[in-house]
Formats: sequence, structure tokens, C-alpha cells
Amino acid sequence: MAATRARMRLGPTEPGRMLLLGTIFFGLAAQVVPAFGVLSALVVVVLTVLIVGFLLRPRIELSGRLPDHVVAGQDVPFRYTLKNVARVPVYDLSIRLADLPAAVEQVAGLETISRLAPGESTQVVATIHARRRGNHRVPLPICESSFPFNLLRFSSVRKDRQTLTVLPVFYRLQLGFLRWTAESRHGHSASAARAEVSPEYAGNRPFLPGDSPRRIDTRAWARLSVPATKQYHNDSDSHVGLVLDTRIAPERAAPKGEEIPEFEAAVSLCASIAFTVQRECLIDWLLAGPELSAFTNWPRTVRVDRLHEVLATVESAESYDLNAMTDALASRFRRMSQVIFVVLRWDQTYSELMELAVAAHCRCTAYLVVASASEPSGGQTIRSGRSTVMSVGPPEEILAGRLGPL
Repeated sequence: MAATRARMRLGPTEPGRMLLLGTIFFGLAAQVVPAFGVLSALVVVVLTVLIVGFLLRPRIELSGRLPDHVVAGQDVPFRYTLKNVARVPVYDLSIRLADLPAAVEQVAGLETISRLAPGESTQVVATIHARRRGNHRVPLPICESSFPFNLLRFSSVRKDRQTLTVLPVFYRLQLGFLRWTAESRHGHSASAARAEVSPEYAGNRPFLPGDSPRRIDTRAWARLSVPATKQYHNDSDSHVGLVLDTRIAPERAAPKGEEIPEFEAAVSLCASIAFTVQRECLIDWLLAGPELSAFTNWPRTVRVDRLHEVLATVESAESYDLNAMTDALASRFRRMSQVIFVVLRWDQTYSELMELAVAAHCRCTAYLVVASASEPSGGQTIRSGRSTVMSVGPPEEILAGRLGPL
């Protein structure tokens, strides 16, 4: 990303503030004592700094790109390219990130450049730490020079901001149901549940990142003037739907902008489950609270990425009504092999949804996130036919990636 036009800002450094205060002091003292010589010298120094600093002010073309995704809690380095587009060199050029979102902090990088000749380019590296998931607007760095004498700071500031997508914490889990979830609902063996077995042509769709070039339909490309890929369906694939509970009890609510451990743990667990099952299953949709996100039009290899992007911005709610989604889910359940629930409160709402999925011949697994093992439902596993309800926690163990076999 290249920055647009920059605005110049002028501000004093700490020595510059002392110089300005001294100039004001001697200006007042000159009214009663002969101090015009000192005052004149200070004024000459200030004017010299203003003139020279303005002529050699930084005019920098800055370009760089943030990473597409960052996982919460990780340190991520990224590069910016600086080019001096002025006809004069720039001295004592420093780069800094300012006005960062509260959830993002700079931990290293962006050093000072002693001299940058006209037309010369260089790269600087910044390392940031994202504490919380979400889409955060990160400003471009400020280029500033304190030459000469380190008294005044001439800054080149841009209003451009880039969006940094911070994904929830996720990792590979030990899921017990994976030993049989690869079996299709029609009784095929696990080896027959691969997407490459017995494909059935289902039409064309636009070519998307992650598609195999081998499936490009050249005839459709020539006809539509855009790349198109062949789409296949396979009845023996194991299709999975995910349901995430986003309700927070009033006593568990936190002020806006603060994390709720149980909710963040549920989001992390949901992201980890998707990351774990992606090789064995096709993830078709995610129901996060009342919001349904479908991934059937995306290639197999990028569905988890899209699901993680949805989870990056999901918000908690005090309550919601799932009755409006019942009919749509009933039709989707009939095409699923497995439905996985991640809930914060197991009540009649999700119990009825599970019964609906079981009636559609889906295997169902529900993970109830509890605040601690001392809660009434902590550490329990209930199995009944094609459904399993298991409590997991505490949230700190989930967010730290220390969950055992599930």
C-alpha cells in the first residue's frame, strides 16, 4: 500500500522547549536589564533551526503492507519501504508508530536513519503485538526529523490507515470423534470420505484463491472473459456445521472493550475445532449467535480462513432468539454428517437444536465452556445415542492451548 499526500507538522523537542522558554524569559528580562545580546543570539538560533529544518524537512514516499492475518497474542514483524522524493538529503530521520489501537502495541523496530540521500530507498522493520482479536485500524508510521540541533521536530504525517485482522487463538486439538467422523452418513469407509474420491460435476463458479489450476474450465474462461473453475460434489464427503453460543449472562458481562474470558475461550475453542477437522471434513457453515455464515461457495482449502475471519469480529450478546433460524437450520442439518456446538449455557434453546440435528441423522457433539471445574457441570460428559455433551474449561486453559484429549 502506498501512502497518499503527507502533511507537515512542527513541534519542539525537549531541548527545544527549554530554548523557547529561555527566549521568552530573556525577552521579558530585556525590558528591565540589558539582555538584548543574549536575546538576539537565541532568536538567531531559533530562526536558523526553522529555516534549515524547513528546507531539509522529510518528504518521504512510504509504502508497506500489513500481514493478511495475525493471531492474537503473537508478535508479528512487518516491513515499510521509505524513499526520499525530495531534491535534498534528509538527516536524523526517525520513524515511529503513533495513535495505535488499544489492542495493538509496538514492541520493537523502526530505528533512526542518520542520512537518506535524494532518491534513495531503505527498509525499516516494525514488530507489533496484538492482544485481542478483531479488525483494528493501524496508522502508517510518522516520519520525522529533528535536524538541525535537535530543537524542533519536522514531521511527515499521513491519515492513511490499514486494517489489521487479528484472528482468535487457535491450535490443533485431540478430538476423539475424528476417528469416526470421516465416515459418511451413508456408511462409506473412511477412505471413501476424501474429496478426491468419485467426484460429481456440479457446474462452474468464479475462480477463487485456493482453487486448483487443474480445475480451470478454459471454455468457460473464453466465454466469460474471467477465470472459471469446475465445481464438484461428493456424497461421501463428511460435511460439518459449527454452532457458537455468543450469549453472556448479565453477571458475567464486562465493560465495553474488555475481554470476557468465557466468551473468548469459546471463540478460541470454535476456531481450534475448525482448524483441527479441516483435513477430514468439509466445513459448510458457522452459526455464531443468530448470524449464519455459509462457506459452501468457497474452495475447501480456504474455508477455515474465512471462518476464522468471521470469528475475529464476532461479538457477545445478552440474548437472542434462534426460532427464526430453525427452518433454515433444519434444511441444512439434512446435508450434514456432523454438527459441533460450542456453548456457554446449555439450555432448552440449544437442546432443541441438537434434537433437530439428531432427528436429521447427524452426529452431534457439544462443548460447554465452564468458568471452572468446580461448577456443577464442570468435568462432565454425557453421551446419548448420536449426541455427546462435554464440559471443558477453565477458560485460561483453553486460551493457553493446554486442553487435553476431548
